[in-house]
Amino acid sequence: MWKLVDDVSSSENLTSNSFSATQCSTLDSIDSWATCNCMKLNTKKCKELRISFLKETPQLPPLTIDGHVLETEQSQKVLGLIIQNNLKCDEQIRSIVTKASKRLYGLRVYCGGGVPPADLTNIYFALIRSILEYCCEVWNYAIPRYLSDELERVQKRAMCIIFLATHTTKFSNWLIAQDLATSETKLV
Repeated sequence: MWKLVDDVSSSENLTSNSFSATQCSTLDSIDSWATCNCMKLNTKKCKELRISFLKETPQLPPLTIDGHVLETEQSQKVLGLIIQNNLKCDEQIRSIVTKASKRLYGLRVYCGGGVPPADLTNIYFALIRSILEYCCEVWNYAIPRYLSDELERVQKRAMCIIFLATHTTKFSNWLIAQDLATSETKLV
């Protein structure tokens, strides 16, 4: 179970008979710490993310702080990484593909301005590739092929912009010519 209380995160491993004691004590200690330090928790921003590997998710009583029931979420962003309750990477990959795709426009503008391909490649690494590889150590080995293909499509579009190549040229040839690695081969 992952509990997010304002900017404080707490996670716990629970067994079926340990719920009541540990849950209440953790929430109470966070609440009492905030009170002792003259702070008030914003209960509207406090969330709960339940991760269960069981076929049927156990029905646990809702968590409360000051009588306010914490909202249970399906996913939560922690330090830029989207963690889903099923520990899949779909939302994370779609999020970074969307963000990187938006930055391709900047690459087009630089290309239209006559910036040489070597400089465009550096811009690509700084603005786009860095987004595609953010937290890849967490999700790289867990992504299915279709999500890996989404990441590669963004890179292919960037290479098309940089080298003004047609889509019929093989992507792997561009990478070899530029000594670039695909995200799949680079991260293995």
